Amino acid sequence: MAVVRLRPSDLTAALASDGTSLQFQVQVHVPTGTLAGAEALVRWPHPQLGMVGPQEIAQLVTEGALFERFDEWVIRAAAKQAAEWIRDGVPLPLVSVNVWEQTLRSPELLRIVDGAQHLELELPRGAAEDLAHVAMIGSLRTRGIRIAADALHGIQIDTLKLRPPLDPVTVAAAKARGIRVVAESVETTEQQIQAIGAGCEIVQGYVFGPEVSVAEVSALAKP
Repeated sequence: MAVVRLRPSDLTAALASDGTSLQFQVQVHVPTGTLAGAEALVRWPHPQLGMVGPQEIAQLVTEGALFERFDEWVIRAAAKQAAEWIRDGVPLPLVSVNVWEQTLRSPELLRIVDGAQHLELELPRGAAEDLAHVAMIGSLRTRGIRIAADALHGIQIDTLKLRPPLDPVTVAAAKARGIRVVAESVETTEQQIQAIGAGCEIVQGYVFGPEVSVAEVSALAKP
């Protein structure tokens, strides 16, 4: 039996032919039980290999230097879905998308996000402390694009994402600056309780189950 080895060109073809799709990990405002947002995640159901995992996708993006092309597909797909939710009256405040640092350095990013609404870009870990990104982040924010990061230092952001256990001092400092705080990668009830105790009301992670489809987000978001 021949071994099928994925190549960057396979991912490029999948992106061009709608072979990839989005699922979403919800962000829940725990005190009210309402959705505070959703993070878009790429899924690639390969016709021969089945579901290709996110680590394999990331490896192909890196091997083929597909950073900008990949991020453009994800951002445009997420922005389109956000627009459809707005049109349908689905009360979802924002859709979050992770971006590669290589895309963050490209002036093409401003073209890619043009016209997007309710979109939040999540910076790679450590990128918020790199002052080389100040001009791009400023340009994105003036266009109404929200910025999420894992640190308060350096670049001005809209959302701070923290992994358990959360530090109450950091949460309070972010809130004092008007920054939204999200506890991410929360997998257990104990971690959720700790996050709430630290002052963070918005939680994201497998504590609420796996990623969900567009239809499931719509159902969860509606009162």
